[in-house]
Amino acid sequence: MNSTIRNVSAALATGCLLMAFSAHAGDASAGKAKSENCAQCHGEDGKEDPAIAGMEEAKFIQAMKDYQAGARKHKKMEKAATGLTDADIADLAAYYASLK
Repeated sequence: MNSTIRNVSAALATGCLLMAFSAHAGDASAGKAKSENCAQCHGEDGKEDPAIAGMEEAKFIQAMKDYQAGARKHKKMEKAATGLTDADIADLAAYYASLK
């Protein structure tokens, strides 16, 4: 029963997150142009540890929002997420999701 509740909760949270970002569908080309700061640690192809290439857009967006809110802790990532707009995050998410 608990796993069912967790699964439903996760699905609802993901759906709400996607709806919140539906106003700005991510643009992978714009994301690539904005990825210079990310590339310093994750590499130009997003495959350096920790790899973010191929990450699902919703997971990328949630992680960045969590860093912005302080719910997820990592000094460099908290600093990197600060100042990014929802559009920036959606663009970066689209770009890294497009990489394989």
